[in-house]
Amino acid sequence: MPGCRKLHLLADLHNPAVFTTISVWDSETDLNAYRNSPFFENVWAQTKVLFADKPLAFSNQTVCEVE
Repeated sequence: MPGCRKLHLLADLHNPAVFTTISVWDSETDLNAYRNSPFFENVWAQTKVLFADKPLAFSNQTVCEVE
C-alpha cells in the first residue's frame, strides 16, 4: 500500500497461535487511507473470523531506531 514502509508478522515464542504485526507508515494519513480501502475491508472480513479473541491495535511513533 502507498505509504507503508515495512510490515512484520511475528509469532509468540511460547504460544505460536498468538501473532503480532508491526507496520511502519510514512504518515497517519497513509495508514488511515489503508484502513479505509476496499482491500483492507476485504482482507479484514476474511481475517477477523479466524481470531479466538478480540484483537488489540496500537498506534505509536518511533523514538529511536537502531539497526
